[in-house]
Amino acid sequence: MNLMPGQNTPVTTTQVSLTLSYTKPAAFRSEIDASAFMLTGAGKVRGDNDFIFYNQPRSADGSVEMTPQPDGCRFTLDLARVDPAIEKIALTLVVDGPDTVANLSALTLNAPGVATFDVPLEGRSEKALIVAQFYRHQGNWKVRALGQGFNGGLAPLAMNFGVDVADEPAAPVAAPAPTVSLEKKLQEKAPHLVNLAKSITVSLTKHKLEQTRAKVAFVLDASGSMARQFKSGNVQAVLERIAALAVQFDDDGAMDVWGFGEKFKKYDDVTLDNLGGYVERIQKSGKKSMWELLPGLGGVNNEPPVMEDVINTFKDSKEPVYVVFITDGGINKTKAIKDAIRRSSHHPIFWKFVGLGGSNYGILEQLDDFTDRLLDNSDFFPIDDFRTLSDERLYDLLLVEFAGWIAMAKGKGIL
Repeated sequence: MNLMPGQNTPVTTTQVSLTLSYTKPAAFRSEIDASAFMLTGAGKVRGDNDFIFYNQPRSADGSVEMTPQPDGCRFTLDLARVDPAIEKIALTLVVDGPDTVANLSALTLNAPGVATFDVPLEGRSEKALIVAQFYRHQGNWKVRALGQGFNGGLAPLAMNFGVDVADEPAAPVAAPAPTVSLEKKLQEKAPHLVNLAKSITVSLTKHKLEQTRAKVAFVLDASGSMARQFKSGNVQAVLERIAALAVQFDDDGAMDVWGFGEKFKKYDDVTLDNLGGYVERIQKSGKKSMWELLPGLGGVNNEPPVMEDVINTFKDSKEPVYVVFITDGGINKTKAIKDAIRRSSHHPIFWKFVGLGGSNYGILEQLDDFTDRLLDNSDFFPIDDFRTLSDERLYDLLLVEFAGWIAMAKGKGIL
């Protein structure tokens, strides 16, 4: 199967032998380095032993091995031996010298019996590529063609995956500042949330997002089946945790908020000044029928219209936009939701869909297989019982894949 960028296919064997081959024109003056990174679900290595490169060509467990070849590199994967903690294996290529990947004549990944991938090179300016990724999906392995550009050389690429590069300068002294700043802001205006600062900062650091600036939006399912989540206070609690994150991501600390049922409405931005009792206030903002949780929105869920309004609001943003979309399921408008996600992939918008104590999440549970878009701009995770989920785990789930999307969006010129 010949894959296109973003496309994936199942891997039906545990023994995979593949080659990453390139053609260099006569004027090419640089060296080529291939490598592999064994990554956890957070997209990071557990330690330097999970970085497979020319000085360390074999993983400790023998599941990944690389062998340099003329004009290429061979990787041998024994997927049955990969540690259960490893969720992904990223295959990368770096140009070490004055050239960029666009100066190569060709770059091909070939895994006989699995797939081939001819990486598009024309017009590119990067010196590094994440070529493809093997990853676990519902108990099996799949491979996704990426061709994702990455600025910088091997050291920045390795650091992006969490490798401790010895020759790199130490982190700036100012790096811990977000902890102090966030704690101070929460202490002054929302002291009951100050304990969230540490969890937020730890997760931001883990995902290399501590210096990221982004707009944050919150989209809330207000269909009738969400009544228990509203009544128990879970909706307000989730809103508070996202608002605290927005304080860190956005200099003005304001977060756009939408509610939706059959219809939708954009409410006043959430800030630390109006956060207390916010959900109760919007519930009392007008007359509502017995089937409505928010006035005038109706009692059934209809996601596409509110998604389109979010896209139209942020499509010209100069900053990344991080949208947290809360729902308890009952998703059935698959085509329209796909169309909205597809359209938004051309804009600086990342969707984090969160299932809150529900079921039948439909297309949201299948986003990993949705490749008919410019780039992967969404992620989903369910929470069966919000009250049993630690803040540390919640922020880890919220932030996973966001940094990777930012890198891909920059490579596509979206950011």
